[in-house]
Amino acid sequence: MIVGGGTGVRMPTAATPARTAARSVDPRLERIRTAWDPALLDRATSIAIERLGHHLRSTRVAGVALERPSDLLAEAGALMGPGDPEPDLERLVRIVDLHLRTAIALPSTGSLARQFTSVLPVAGAVDLLTAMAPQPATFYEAGQLPNVADKLIGADLGALVGWAPGTFTMVSTSGGALANLTAILAARNLRDPGAWSDGLQARGPQARRLAIAVGEDAHYSVTRVAGITGLGEATIVLLPVDTQRRIDIRRARAALDAAAAAGLDVFCIVASAGSTPTGAIDPLTELAALAHERGAWFHVDGAHAGSFIVSHALRPRLAGIELADSFCLDAHKTLFVPAACTLLFYRDPDAADAAFSQAASYVFDDPADEMTAFESGGRNFECTKRPSILPLWVAWSLHGRAIFADRLDHLVARTAEVAALIDAQPDFVLVTAPDANIVCFEHLPGARSDADLAALQVAIRDRLRAEGRFLISKVDLGERSVLRLVVMHHEVGTETILALMDEIRRVARSIGEEAA
Repeated sequence: MIVGGGTGVRMPTAATPARTAARSVDPRLERIRTAWDPALLDRATSIAIERLGHHLRSTRVAGVALERPSDLLAEAGALMGPGDPEPDLERLVRIVDLHLRTAIALPSTGSLARQFTSVLPVAGAVDLLTAMAPQPATFYEAGQLPNVADKLIGADLGALVGWAPGTFTMVSTSGGALANLTAILAARNLRDPGAWSDGLQARGPQARRLAIAVGEDAHYSVTRVAGITGLGEATIVLLPVDTQRRIDIRRARAALDAAAAAGLDVFCIVASAGSTPTGAIDPLTELAALAHERGAWFHVDGAHAGSFIVSHALRPRLAGIELADSFCLDAHKTLFVPAACTLLFYRDPDAADAAFSQAASYVFDDPADEMTAFESGGRNFECTKRPSILPLWVAWSLHGRAIFADRLDHLVARTAEVAALIDAQPDFVLVTAPDANIVCFEHLPGARSDADLAALQVAIRDRLRAEGRFLISKVDLGERSVLRLVVMHHEVGTETILALMDEIRRVARSIGEEAA
């Protein structure tokens, strides 16, 4: 049996007669005890931590080392063996190395494509704790501390929105997609209380069809709700955006009028606070007024930039978010904790009860008591939910608000500098002025058709990604394909962007020469 935290194996000590008899009777129990020996945790985590530390300390500029899927499948498959209660930890070493080798190099300034980064160390440590001492966070008796942490984090962040204590509520979910679905379900059920029990068909053929209005750049999880809930994609009302990719209020009003004339009942208007394509923040105050004027629920998908509420400098960019009926933010994006940790806020706490309406005596107590008042089971899609709130709560408790605000302020300021640097280059075009920490731009090496220019941007992204030094992304904005970078690493600076632009110029020349 493995005992101790070193790399060697110590032989088991002499067992008592009773223990020896039990082992001889049931060898399965001995195998179980061996696999669950806590000493194995010491050895396994020491392997992971040693290699992870090397990975995090690397100063090499890198993006991602892409493997052919078939090659990676074969390599990973070769690491699968017959198994043993006392595992081959040398194989674990190779698995950890494979994971780190094929992961996006988040600790590197070359990683500029995605909206996540390496997490706060204390948050990562707590994530391990919650994995090994699981506390499913939906129900109080199974996850006491996570349910209390939900209340504490919700109270602190809700106050930063500007809401009075006790007048709002927060539910944590595993990701922004679930948060958006949950909020829109609440809005739908408030508009049509019979939808949950009787279905949408019970509205009858003469009833106006329920519809959701979203900006053109809304995240696909928002429009996916229409299919999940049976509303149908045909009921999605697209609200036009302006040149900065923010919802255009004047044209949005006309789109809503046209939807009403077509027999649609827009029960929910969804805005973005940090859209995924460009990071644009929609005009929240004006949209809130428009939604409430039309009797519609106003939801803000703030998965990316909703966390700006923690910063004195950035909070004004979210003006009007306090008027939302609901909004969400992804702490695993811009509060730098492990995924997936999303916070869903309701301005009216009673509205949170509208999303789901079910009876299950094995989890829901009737009547409610002091403990059930602390749990989110009735307000959450998930039954078994990881306590992802705990890494955030611990980091918030140990570091305080300032470290989150400092990093956000720093990233957004750096992004403005990056945008100005790109805009100053004669062969680059800044597509939108950044509202957050996302920059969209094009490289223009010479006169080209729109189609050729769009194809070139994609080819540049592909070539950079294949070479492995820089990882950026691309996004389609209407008929236009453009390059996109996300400033998530605090060490990204002028040197990084100048080097990136030189690499873009080099690969563009190479692509042009190959085509010629």
